[in-house]
Amino acid sequence: MTLYESTDGLKECESGGVKAYIDSGLYDQLEKIGDISVDYVTNQIGQSGFKITIGNGDCKSGGCSGC
Repeated sequence: MTLYESTDGLKECESGGVKAYIDSGLYDQLEKIGDISVDYVTNQIGQSGFKITIGNGDCKSGGCSGC
């Protein structure tokens, strides 16, 4: 993840007023599975980071071929 990199050739996505850019080929593949969600989370012991969910996050529904 970077803030100052060229966005040429990348697909612009926007949600809640926040813009993100993703490789258009990767976007096309992920779009077949479902929505892409990126959240910043903090767990119970204070660790934090980004959580990326693709589709509904339920592997049993086939979102990721049953894992």
